Amino acid sequence: MFDVIIYAALATVVVVVFYSVLGKQTGFGGIPEEKSDPVDFGMEDPNRKPAPEADPDIERLGLSGITRLDPSFSIAHFMTGATAAYSMILEAYANGDRDLLKDLLTAETFAIYDEAITAREEAGQTQITDLGRLRKASIKAAKTEGSIAYISVLYEADLTSALRDADGELVMGDPDVLSYVSEVWEYTRDMKGSDLNWRLANVEPSEGDSLEADPSPDTTA
Repeated sequence: MFDVIIYAALATVVVVVFYSVLGKQTGFGGIPEEKSDPVDFGMEDPNRKPAPEADPDIERLGLSGITRLDPSFSIAHFMTGATAAYSMILEAYANGDRDLLKDLLTAETFAIYDEAITAREEAGQTQITDLGRLRKASIKAAKTEGSIAYISVLYEADLTSALRDADGELVMGDPDVLSYVSEVWEYTRDMKGSDLNWRLANVEPSEGDSLEADPSPDTTA
């Protein structure tokens, strides 16, 4: 008798549990269950990229015209190249490396450098330039003329520059004395052209230095 009561109780529990699970609409057939809108917990979509912040230096340095022509323009990327170009051009001019200078200068500026190298060679002189330290390289100004962009870079450096004759005798300057040099180099590029290289277009006269042997020819008076 006691066993019958136990089985009856268990049967009742099983029926109640089954009903509680299967006796409800689950959305599978019949009248679909109404679904509420998903709750927004304020979490960002991990697949959504935030809009890039405007670089305040673009407007301050007058580079907005350049970024309109080439939205991918990067100040950091440009300055990495401009810093490398400074030492490369100084060295190429001192060594008379015309092939490298052709790749780094505009045709007009190359003609000026080529003339200076030729005059040095005819005099039997050798240029000695050693960039001791580049103190600073920064964008001074920028402009566009149509699709042509110009960026002026201020360089402040400590370097040595001297000339020796064919016998190795010192003609001008001192290769052992560092001098402070401050000069502005202007680079240019056709932003719509196929050539992606920025080329040196202009070298303004140096200021604040006492170098007798100019490490880079000036292209403007």
